Amino acid sequence: MKEGRVVKSTEIPGPEEMQAINRYTRRAYAPEEVYAFSLVLCDNEVDRDWERFPVESLKALKELFLGKTCIFDHECKSANQTARIYQTRLEHKPGRTTQTGEELVQLTARAYLPRTKGNGETIELIESGILKEVSVSCSVKRRVCSVCGKEECKHQKGREYGGAVAHCLLLEPTDAYECSFVAVPAQRGAGVVKRFQQEEVEKLWEKPEDVLLTKAQIEGIGRRFRQLAEKARWGEEYRRELEREVFKYSAVVQPDMPRAVMEAAVKGMGIAELAQMEKTYRQMAQKILPLTPQLKPREETREKGENREFRI
Repeated sequence: MKEGRVVKSTEIPGPEEMQAINRYTRRAYAPEEVYAFSLVLCDNEVDRDWERFPVESLKALKELFLGKTCIFDHECKSANQTARIYQTRLEHKPGRTTQTGEELVQLTARAYLPRTKGNGETIELIESGILKEVSVSCSVKRRVCSVCGKEECKHQKGREYGGAVAHCLLLEPTDAYECSFVAVPAQRGAGVVKRFQQEEVEKLWEKPEDVLLTKAQIEGIGRRFRQLAEKARWGEEYRRELEREVFKYSAVVQPDMPRAVMEAAVKGMGIAELAQMEKTYRQMAQKILPLTPQLKPREETREKGENREFRI
């Protein structure tokens, strides 16, 4: 997640805006029936997590955030929906530069909500400046180091290397989820839903007091854990199959070798080593004892229509 903010509101949307808004409604709304406001969703500046969106990523997010909903505190429930984004654009800020020396570029949006009795309080909170901070959530395909361009490296975010501060570039956005009104967007959890790298996961048990997670991040970790658990289950089954094959072929190649010795030998092997051993033993076993069906008929016998091999 990355923080943003409400920048201004508008009393009555114009005709073009109403046309954009009514693309997402079930019926055509009149201008006086809706309340519209503007937001800065994110930009290309290095943030508090030492990460940033290059302009190319912002261009992709511009399309992904169209039609996405605004909620409260990243609570992804239908009852928590407040507004909907109907326009997005990139705004270049001449004269303003980022920490990396680039021109500041912001991804801005326009959102609307119907003027209903239930939404009256929300509109008033936006107008009064109470609901001002927002945080957007999205996913990216790759996170690469600004120093070396690799996804996995030893450069530490926030440290200086050759006069430049290391940070992560968030590349190839794959989806945009929502925009939330939050109380404290500056906290670590208020910043792009992303996969947890090894360094982030290690902090969960090394220094848990330094990690603050949102509900969305916890749910994301849970989904990732279940995916990894499923992969681990298939990996364990593959390893057991390799071990069975190794024991089977080793009995042919080394019939005098005790089973307990082989079990101890394969116990400390990795998957790649075990697969290589299975392949080697299988090839050796096939040379010693060709693995063909015991009752397979000879070709010349089959051609003559005889079944001599199967007669008792």
